[in-house]
Amino acid sequence: SLTPSWSHPVIAADNLSGPSLAPPKGIYLHGGPGCGKTHLMNVFYDSLSSSSSSSSSPHQQKVHFHKFMLDVHRQMHLAQTVHGIRGSDAVLHHVLTHILQKGRILCFDEFQVTDVADALLLRRLFTGLVERGAVVVATSNRAPRELYKGGLQRELFVPFVDWLEETLVVVG
Repeated sequence: SLTPSWSHPVIAADNLSGPSLAPPKGIYLHGGPGCGKTHLMNVFYDSLSSSSSSSSSPHQQKVHFHKFMLDVHRQMHLAQTVHGIRGSDAVLHHVLTHILQKGRILCFDEFQVTDVADALLLRRLFTGLVERGAVVVATSNRAPRELYKGGLQRELFVPFVDWLEETLVVVG
């Protein structure tokens, strides 16, 4: 029987040390409303659940992107105010750990960037996730180059777009 690469014990969520395999590349699906992006992501996500030994696998999570970013900002606030964590690297580490405890396969629906704080955070956040073995699957109505178009300090966001196009398979 074949074992999906995302359930390989070396990259499984509960194995944070030892030798590692490169996780599969993530994907960024974009296109107009109603073209089936979310349906494809749901089929993928549901196939992960059916290949798992339990009905709710700790290896994956599916969330609307806006809700995900609200939780990221909440976790950053909690890291500083409740846990007393100081320094942007330490706060980011706390947030990454929190996210990855919920699952390393991250399915984001409606990926969109409209907030300058999100725009400036995304490259460090997503680089940290992928470096720690996360696989990103995202749907969006916008091509990567159209994200945050006309936004404040967009020139600081463009490196994230470059990273996204280099790191994920972009399908439109």
